Amino acid sequence: MLPLEDIKILDTTQYLPGPFCSMWLGDMGADIIKIEETEPRGVELFRTFPQLYQQLGEDKKQDIIYAYNIMNRNKRSVCLNLKNEEGRKVFYRLVENVDVVLIEGRPGVSKRLGIGYETLKKKNPRIIQCEISAFGQTGPYRNIPAHDPNILGLSGILGITGTAYGHYVLPGVPIGDLSSGMQAVIGILAALQARQKSGRGQFVDVSMYNGLLYLLAARHGQLYFSTGEQPRMGERPAHVYETSDGKHLVIAPPEPWMWERLCRSLGMEEFIAYREKALSGPADDPICQEVCSRFTQVFHTKTRDEWFQLLAFKVNTCVTPVYDSFEEVFSDPHLEHQEMILELEHPTLGRIKQIGVPVKFSETPGSIRSLPPKPGQHTEEVLISAGYSKSQIEGLKSIGVIAQT
Repeated sequence: MLPLEDIKILDTTQYLPGPFCSMWLGDMGADIIKIEETEPRGVELFRTFPQLYQQLGEDKKQDIIYAYNIMNRNKRSVCLNLKNEEGRKVFYRLVENVDVVLIEGRPGVSKRLGIGYETLKKKNPRIIQCEISAFGQTGPYRNIPAHDPNILGLSGILGITGTAYGHYVLPGVPIGDLSSGMQAVIGILAALQARQKSGRGQFVDVSMYNGLLYLLAARHGQLYFSTGEQPRMGERPAHVYETSDGKHLVIAPPEPWMWERLCRSLGMEEFIAYREKALSGPADDPICQEVCSRFTQVFHTKTRDEWFQLLAFKVNTCVTPVYDSFEEVFSDPHLEHQEMILELEHPTLGRIKQIGVPVKFSETPGSIRSLPPKPGQHTEEVLISAGYSKSQIEGLKSIGVIAQT
């Protein structure tokens, strides 16, 4: 049994937030019907990764580009033209027998397409419609375009993310996109729970902006709201140091006892009393400079992995390697133990790798039940299950409502 195996979801999304949300729900057992354009733009991935495009043989390009699109796993693909009236009729028919509709984009787009919540709840009063947008359904910014870096800037997170010398640094992953996908997961699950009590669906409005503000305030809101103070750029109780082999460690011992263990193990007991200045003080603070200088010297006396074994396992303080290559990331022994890299059999490519399911359940574990499909791979299957006959499906193909597959 899977946690969400009785839940059906129509996913119309294309960018990171929505597919990331439905990947989570699919891994937990939900039946995800992915609604794609009748002329899919999966080939856009070739432009995103031109080096991959050049390396692939013609016979492998399509298979590889779709097989490794992990956010489409555990989904069934239907190519349906929602700009066509007949296509919308098909969509309405599918809505009658699903639990959730997932949409992303600027407010009003779903209404213009004829698939807004007010329309769909008439087809199915139990429907939950979740829409992910940059700024939410209301407010002065609701209709302006924005991507993850723009929202990071407005949320204040980018303003405190960077070096102690004032250089802004964008995170290596789009946390606005991905966190909004996670918030959509939470919103959908909460709405499903509420429906169990009320019998009614509802509209779930997920805003990237609101979500990042939530993250910012969770970490720094207490200080700002109570005193008006905010952290300086680069102010984190953590530092990165180079080791003798040219690799790096990150130390993050904000707790007094963790800091004490670190200082004692390095033979620098005199710094125990200066934890806050040493870890979070301004770059030009004399104590911070002295600690950084002394730490820099001592960390150059051993390799990265020697320090990791000593400080993490023996001293028991917060020190880990900085992996700057994915080869190291994805070959770490702990990752293997956690089953976070899985190999699955692909019909033409053989064994291919997929990231595992991150949340572990003792009784109802999530799973990867199917690899990412090609666009439209399940169109006929889904339409037949919705009551369409073969001849009706051929008729829909002939007028461009569904793709020829």
